[in-house]
Amino acid sequence: MKVKKEVVRYLAQKIVEHLKKIEAIEHECDLDSVIEIVEGAINADLGVEERLNDEVKAILAEQEETLDENNINYRKMFQMVKNKLARERGLIL
Repeated sequence: MKVKKEVVRYLAQKIVEHLKKIEAIEHECDLDSVIEIVEGAINADLGVEERLNDEVKAILAEQEETLDENNINYRKMFQMVKNKLARERGLIL
């Protein structure tokens, strides 16, 4: 899923603010450093889905002729393949 950089930063700030408010985290460094760590974790997680999408596109590109010949809906097949790969790899999307 494509998410704007600003949105990820905003989400990271809100997460850190909430965790600090409920005293779920303690930190010795400045708050911006903590936010950057959370932002990095969010971006890493989003990257997993992007790489999975790229892999599914490559798989379906190899089968494009078969999909066309059998009049198979690309979007439905994309989602089915993506779900199957995610399930096999233990990914939560």
